[in-house]
Amino acid sequence: MKARRMLAKAEPEFNRDTLLAPLIIMANNGVPLRTFVDIGSADGTFGLTVLDSVGPGLNLLNIDAQDTYEPSLKKVHALLGEPYYITALADHEGMINVGQPQHEYWLSTAFGGGRQIPCKTLDSVWADAKLPSPCFIKIDVEGGKFSVLKGAEKTLQECCGLLIESPVRDANGPQFIQIYEYLAARDFLLFDILRLSYRGTDAALYQFYSAFIAKRYDFRGAKPLRSTAQQAEVFASVTERRRALIADNAQLISNIKLKRAQLTR
Repeated sequence: MKARRMLAKAEPEFNRDTLLAPLIIMANNGVPLRTFVDIGSADGTFGLTVLDSVGPGLNLLNIDAQDTYEPSLKKVHALLGEPYYITALADHEGMINVGQPQHEYWLSTAFGGGRQIPCKTLDSVWADAKLPSPCFIKIDVEGGKFSVLKGAEKTLQECCGLLIESPVRDANGPQFIQIYEYLAARDFLLFDILRLSYRGTDAALYQFYSAFIAKRYDFRGAKPLRSTAQQAEVFASVTERRRALIADNAQLISNIKLKRAQLTR
C-alpha cells in the first residue's frame, strides 16, 4: 500500500447542490476521510472528481459489476495507482442473476434475470484491498443496495459516511425507509438529502441521494445552528418575509373570490 498524505482541509466555498457537498462538509469539520469507495463506479469519473475536489490525498477504490468499464478503471489504476474490482456486490460470495439492461448504467442485481455474473461481499473486497480507514462509501447499484449493505457488516464498522441512491417507491428494491432503519441500527445518522428526482409522467418524487454519517464522527452537536451574525440576518429576513406575505394575502383573497364566483355561474 502506497503512503498517502492526510487529507487537507477542503475550501469552504463550494456548490451546495452537488453530490460532493456531504464529503466536503465532513472534511471541513474534521471527519477523517481516508478512502473513498465507489460502488457502481462505471468509468470512475465520480471518484476522480472526489479526489480532485475534496482531497488528492484520499485513496480511491472503484468497484463495478461490468467489464465494459474495465478499460477506464484500468487506466485510472495505471496512472494514479488506484485499485479496482470488476465484480457485483451482494450479501454472499459466488454468482448472482442479472437481467439485460436497456443501458449499461442500469444493470441491476435486484430484478433477477437469465444471466449470471460473479459476486462478492464488500467485506471481502475491502479486506483484500487493504486500504486505510475510515472509508466513505458511495452506493449506486440500481436497486441492489440493500444486498450490498448486508454484505458489508465489517466494512461499516470502518466507515465514516455513506452516499446512497435512495428510491422513494421501488417495487423490486428497498425503499429509503428500509435503508434508513438498517443504517440507524448500526449507528449511522441521516446527514443530507440531495438530487431529488421526479417522475416524468406525473412529477411525483421517485428517488434522491441520501448521505449518512457514523454517529462517532457526527460534529453537528458541537456548533450552534447559526452564528450571531447569521441569526441576525435570518431574523431580519423572516420579519420582511411576513410583511410580504401579509401583502400577498390581499391578492390571494381577491383571486379566490373571483374563482369562487366563476364556479357559481
